Amino acid sequence: MALVGGGLAILLGLTSYALLTYAISRPLGVDVAAYWNAAERLRDGQPLYLAGAPNASDLYRYAPWFAVAWIPLTYLPHDAVVVAWVSLMIAAAVVSTVPLLWRGPTGWAAFAVFMPIQLQGAVFGNVQPLLVLMLMWAVERRSGPLWIAVGASLKATPLALALVYAGRGEWRKAGWAALFTAVLVAPMLLFDLSAYPTGPGPNQISLAGVSMFLFVPLALGSLVAAYTMARTRYGWLAGAVAVVATTPRLLTYQAGYILVGLPFELLAMPRSVRGAPSRQAAGPPR
Repeated sequence: MALVGGGLAILLGLTSYALLTYAISRPLGVDVAAYWNAAERLRDGQPLYLAGAPNASDLYRYAPWFAVAWIPLTYLPHDAVVVAWVSLMIAAAVVSTVPLLWRGPTGWAAFAVFMPIQLQGAVFGNVQPLLVLMLMWAVERRSGPLWIAVGASLKATPLALALVYAGRGEWRKAGWAALFTAVLVAPMLLFDLSAYPTGPGPNQISLAGVSMFLFVPLALGSLVAAYTMARTRYGWLAGAVAVVATTPRLLTYQAGYILVGLPFELLAMPRSVRGAPSRQAAGPPR
């Protein structure tokens, strides 16, 4: 069994490095165009959401606050902003995966898989590596619902993590996550959404691109699993799997969500969690 697991880890690691090589072959920070152009449109009083190919790197799909946050950056030299942003994403990729190297052979295998995946998103300039690091840091903290909402306002499906709160009986946290998400996303209704693309587009690894009859049952099953497994040590792992399984536009680097839910002993989790593993396994602190 260990041999099979090791072989699978090697295969996934090589696949991840192949994907990273592809990302490096493309222009640096291609996804930054979506954030930069959206901010410029807001600055100039133009429509925020434009029609475009579902897989276009310059297509803006996020809540308006993110474009507003980018407006000050559009007054700076474009190339300098791209380099700085990509550097920040690379730093997030490193910080989110290097601690795996301190967790023995299992951690090394996980590092071989997830480091290139995180770096792939970073080289594209996508916010994904920073989002994953933010969720890894935040989910067990008091402010966790807010950060889950921030993630949901950018990528939608991180809201599935709130089911872990609900499954542990922390309904207040789950409610706050939903409320914060609504507050962050609601301003979209102030804009013309008639051109907003909803199709998954080509080159996706989600079952939504194959058949909705496959995608919907799997997505619903993952949500049920996140709720029912919440009180176990694998609660966050089930929640992270639900985030991936419910993503209709699933790109390879979005598999990095799994880092949010790897077993606690593999990650540098908050001290409050590391110091009370038995309580975490039994359920939330009372």
